[in-house]
Amino acid sequence: MKKAIWLAFAAIMTTSAVARVNAADAVNPGVIRMAASLNEMALACGHKSAANVEAGRVQQRAAAIKDMAVTPAEYDRMYASYKTEFTQKWTNMPAAQQQQACAQMPRP
Repeated sequence: MKKAIWLAFAAIMTTSAVARVNAADAVNPGVIRMAASLNEMALACGHKSAANVEAGRVQQRAAAIKDMAVTPAEYDRMYASYKTEFTQKWTNMPAAQQQQACAQMPRP
């Protein structure tokens, strides 16, 4: 990804809240967090349809289950949590910052 996209992503994910850590999150929460955030950002920006995002999520889920040895339930729980986290941060982000992030995000 371009540096600007990473900066936008970092701005979205920056929070003062302390993340909860549990055994399931030890799998590799960064990968699942990024997948959920980028999927939701593509949807919010109109770069992907809900059907395309869901198809990507299904593929990402299968890969995580296979490659990271995460259970389906763990993946679903983490993905849902990170999706909610992104949505809350995106909703609270100023419209100009949302537009800038969308403009910098590559289209598929």
